[in-house]
Amino acid sequence: MEEDMNTPELHTPATQRLNELLHCPITQRHLTAYGWVEGMPVVFAHRDELVEDVMGFVSVHGRAVLLALTNAQTNALQLWHVTIPSPLFTRVVPLPSGTTLAELCIRNSENRLMPFRVHFWAHSAALHQIPLYVSNDNHAADAQLSSDNR
Repeated sequence: MEEDMNTPELHTPATQRLNELLHCPITQRHLTAYGWVEGMPVVFAHRDELVEDVMGFVSVHGRAVLLALTNAQTNALQLWHVTIPSPLFTRVVPLPSGTTLAELCIRNSENRLMPFRVHFWAHSAALHQIPLYVSNDNHAADAQLSSDNR
């Protein structure tokens, strides 16, 4: 769901964290390495939302978007770069109706840049995760960082 990050009632922990990330020069350089550009539209969604519904919001922009994927229970935040549908990608069979974002993201984290398509797109698109190297108060991530630094 697209949201204006300056609207006070939308300042959930995930939107606040994304707002902070997008205004940090170091993070901006990191995001740029993964395809983000300043002014890129941001679409917020929950992991359990249907791909078709969210890609409808993505389509409105007519350009690549930053998908901010949130988990309502944990306030975890994942960032994904979603391309525009393009004839450059192999045209694949549309995802089955009822596919959730969580299912699509799991599939694409295992097969990087695997094209996908929803039924109302003539062409396929691709998405890839932008790793968050900044601590986001996720204890599992903090534990992984700690063990990596040993």
